[in-house]
Amino acid sequence: MLSSCLNPSCNASFRYLYDGRIFTVERFVTSPDGLNTERIIEHYWLCGPCSRSMKVVVENGAPTAAPIHTERTTASGVDAPRQCLVG
Repeated sequence: MLSSCLNPSCNASFRYLYDGRIFTVERFVTSPDGLNTERIIEHYWLCGPCSRSMKVVVENGAPTAAPIHTERTTASGVDAPRQCLVG
């Protein structure tokens, strides 16, 4: 859903592609009888400020915004954000 920022604490509306970041989430849903699997591709948006500190993750089958955890440091000793791919 691209109408607003996925972060529930943010009220930014989606207007331009250059503002923020779009995430693609691919999920597979199996029918109750287990015979068919459907591929579902959804798009979610985080506004510019939220996309600098958050990423999109799927928790309990639902996409949500989660903080980006830094694991690497730069030569200056300052934490560098890792690139997160969702899909």
